[in-house]
Amino acid sequence: MSLLFYYTICSERPFDMALMFALFLPALPLLFCQLYRSALKHVAAYNFTVKLSYFALFIGILYPIANTALLLLISVLLGGNPSFSFEFIAYSVLSAVLTQMVLTPLLSLGLSYVLDGENAPYLKLDRAMMSAHSSPFHFRIWVMICALFLVGGISTNNPLTLNTLSLILLCLVGMGLGKFGLIRPMLVGAATLLICVFSIINRFNTELLSREQVYAMLLVLFVLTMLTFMLGAHTIKNYVTTRNAIRKERIDSFTGLYNLAQLKEDVAKQANATVIYIDLEPTLSKLNGLGHQGRAQLMKQLSQYLASNTEHLKRAYLPPFASGLLCIAPRLPDMDAELETLIALLDRFYFYFDDKAISLVKRTIQCASVYGDKSLDPLISKLCEQQGHEHRCVNWITQDQEQKNTLDQLSFIQQCFRKNEFELYCQPYRALSEAHQAANFEILLRLRPSEDTLMSPGEFFPLINEFGLELELDNWVIEHTFLSLKAQIHDWRSVGRCSINLTAKALNSEGLAEQIQTKATLHEIPMNKLCFEITESDALCNEPIAIQNLNLLRKAGSTIALDDFGTGYASFDYLRRLPLDILKVDGSFVKDIVVSENDRIIVQAISQVARSMNLVTVAEFVESEAHIETLRALNIQFAQGFGVSKPIPLSEHLTMLSNKA
Repeated sequence: MSLLFYYTICSERPFDMALMFALFLPALPLLFCQLYRSALKHVAAYNFTVKLSYFALFIGILYPIANTALLLLISVLLGGNPSFSFEFIAYSVLSAVLTQMVLTPLLSLGLSYVLDGENAPYLKLDRAMMSAHSSPFHFRIWVMICALFLVGGISTNNPLTLNTLSLILLCLVGMGLGKFGLIRPMLVGAATLLICVFSIINRFNTELLSREQVYAMLLVLFVLTMLTFMLGAHTIKNYVTTRNAIRKERIDSFTGLYNLAQLKEDVAKQANATVIYIDLEPTLSKLNGLGHQGRAQLMKQLSQYLASNTEHLKRAYLPPFASGLLCIAPRLPDMDAELETLIALLDRFYFYFDDKAISLVKRTIQCASVYGDKSLDPLISKLCEQQGHEHRCVNWITQDQEQKNTLDQLSFIQQCFRKNEFELYCQPYRALSEAHQAANFEILLRLRPSEDTLMSPGEFFPLINEFGLELELDNWVIEHTFLSLKAQIHDWRSVGRCSINLTAKALNSEGLAEQIQTKATLHEIPMNKLCFEITESDALCNEPIAIQNLNLLRKAGSTIALDDFGTGYASFDYLRRLPLDILKVDGSFVKDIVVSENDRIIVQAISQVARSMNLVTVAEFVESEAHIETLRALNIQFAQGFGVSKPIPLSEHLTMLSNKA
């Protein structure tokens, strides 16, 4: 009725035409909205990329075309003389498309905020992307630059200046999508488009532009709008894929609890923290018939109980190889009183399973204050290994409790350096495509303190870490690797990539890259034949220097690999920030990939992320041809493991390469 009133009274159209418009024009948007909603029923809740693509198709393109066709049809039926010129139809469709693609999403977001508040799906996604990718400082800089260019675009009368500023603003919108959420870049993009359209219409009205030029410029704006829209959809897809991969990596599938990697990240965010271990072994040892499902239910129910009844223990973590829960809390002045309150809560906890209520057999907690930059791994190991005290419910341990003879250990490892008792081994890769013919191998290290003893890194590397000898070890490996390569490699075409591991401590030291280049020049080693692997389980405490070293090595021709990807300190965060060329999939995802669908899905996700970032992929722990065929199907490019080659002495491998050459 309102439309009939508008077309009859306000527009002064004939009654029959006003009636046709009032009847059919509202039906068209309802029809396309229903088509859009029907299409969304077959799309997963968080598949925002497909949702946005459907919006662009149904609402952004098909609806404006259908609306223009309907208007022309009504005019013909009523005996009018409509303009069927291409320019008129193009103008009608393009103007409607720009309206639907720019203003309708913003109006929809505003309406969803009114109806759902902060819980509107796209608003939640916008906040999550903003918090995950940006810093307040960078966001303020971006806003200031955008505001400066917008003011310049509004105030200028020069078409060339306006077009230049608009293109720069669209580039800023593309840069901001994802990094600064979705809504803020969309607002800047909408403002830019409105300024451009206003300028085009104004110049046409003053006869500075011809009709053909107006259509051409609107078409350019349409193309830029669609490209920006698709860029936004792709950004959302990448964010959701990465977020889901991180969640799979950080959350235990049985219990839904976070793992040790997440615990380390959360502890690093707090200046002072107390790690609390709630020992459930006394209870679980009495319930042998629970099985995995029952044990998982106990841990899940207890974590939910603590999150609901405490102020600080909102998140529980699953320790490796232990039956209990880990929690972190800020170091409070009245910590003892807080722990007594926790004990009282554990006394009141009941575990419900098979219609039965079971209380904890013995509520014992182990606590430790985290300070300094020492590794959390030994501390958590001590927490989980401590036996409960007979008469105490709370047991405190310290990071400096040691039971080993540190003097003997230091003397032993120093003697190994003095006598050069380390030995270089290597493990070749296998290319999973026929295009790669040159030999690729990773340098490994063994320690031979006596004729009949050969120690693996797992046996002696804790001593290297304990006494801070990582730099000395890295220098030893680099120097002796270069000596071996110089002595035995005469035709470098036979070598594809020689990979050398670098510790986090070495990467954090200034001048590392220059030292490596100096040694390579001295020993006539081409830098483009070297790859340097970062152990992903280590934290980079001085990241700017580490990134500087990596960039210098890459500039010299070397490649950079991220080792043990998926189970370490930062995972996707490192992948986002560090300059990388190669991604090595951790063997824990590969060893059971032939029989584990979950592992296959995880490796496939890592492979897709790596391909989209132009990274080479290497799978570790490859043990059979079945592994190789599975990995080849997932587009993994290299395989490393006992199924390819066991570690062999480096000199033996280099001799074999020289003989082949």
